[in-house]
Amino acid sequence: MKTRMIITAAIIIISSTGIFAGSKERTITFRDALGRTLSMPVMVEAAEEVPFDTRAEFERIRSADASRVFDLTQMIKPEEEEPLPFDLQVVFQSVKNR
Repeated sequence: MKTRMIITAAIIIISSTGIFAGSKERTITFRDALGRTLSMPVMVEAAEEVPFDTRAEFERIRSADASRVFDLTQMIKPEEEEPLPFDLQVVFQSVKNR
């Protein structure tokens, strides 16, 4: 148990040196309920150029997902038809004779 605590403390100390190594201009600060402060440097991420119109591509993918047809016939067995308790030919002839 002590080994785990020592390793955790070492990792925190090593990672804290990296926190303060960045520029002090852009930092984000977190404060907890005990009054401790954590400052982290913030780097602006450059936007990546994409070779196509992202809005049109997202709309195409969205419409393709919305209009997808699900075929469940392979997952569901059709119901077996039970024979009728009477003969349909006799019923049709009796209706025809009326």
